[in-house]
Amino acid sequence: MSVNVNTNAIFAMREVGDDLQRLRKRASLRQDDAAAKLKVSRFTISKIERGRAFPTDQQLARLLALYGADTEQRAAIKAKIRHGKSFGRAWWEEPRFRKLFQGDSYRYFYVEDAAERISVHSGTYVPGLLQTRQYVEAIASFGQKQESTERRETFVESRLRRQAVLTRRHPVVLDALCLESALRAVVGGPVVMRQQLRHLATAARRQNITLRMIPYTAGAPSIHGSPLTIIDFPGMENQSIVSQERITGETLNDDPGEVRRARRKFADLAEHALSPEETIQRIEEFEKEMR
Repeated sequence: MSVNVNTNAIFAMREVGDDLQRLRKRASLRQDDAAAKLKVSRFTISKIERGRAFPTDQQLARLLALYGADTEQRAAIKAKIRHGKSFGRAWWEEPRFRKLFQGDSYRYFYVEDAAERISVHSGTYVPGLLQTRQYVEAIASFGQKQESTERRETFVESRLRRQAVLTRRHPVVLDALCLESALRAVVGGPVVMRQQLRHLATAARRQNITLRMIPYTAGAPSIHGSPLTIIDFPGMENQSIVSQERITGETLNDDPGEVRRARRKFADLAEHALSPEETIQRIEEFEKEMR
């Protein structure tokens, strides 16, 4: 488990949500019943129970009274909330990052920081956690050319800061797939792409990183460009999450069925990928071709 700030916050939210859901069901109440009592929407109760947010002090007091929680249960839930809120501010909680990223795109920072293992198929892009600054700047200058320079710089900085999960004291284990087209595209020009390829070759030799390329010769799998990320957390009690990119940003889903489907898709793609050793060899060959 990482010792980074807010690493455990997401788990605390989940535990509190699970506890409140169990108490509600034991009291034979529906989410609609709790929402009516608190004069909030059912979505608010659902968000709390799914571990998306802590209840406010007033909401918590009303819920515990409504559910008939005893002294021990009240104390335990309050302790979990204090624990979850006790961590220092993370870099992504700065106003400029909160302003740029919304919804699940913002929540993803917490999820990624809390991860033990990340399995990603990045499609036609170099995996985000392995991108160099120059590569990120190149894709931002094109994909966000209508945005202000400040917003682009904030995006670039967030992408680079996220990579700290790979080098922290207890680093994330990264299992990454990408298409051959991701490594052959000359993003940012030959110099930038050569630097990116050298960075990949070095990173792929690290103990906690596995990188595999799906070659053109794989046929149909070699053009499957839809990005897919599966995030696994420490402990059997913590559900895995699937993250997928949409036009509006990241979407997170912890439905077990969706997670199983994502794992099957990742496994299907991995069957057509080169080995890690072959991938490094091909990366070095691509880099030499650009000299």
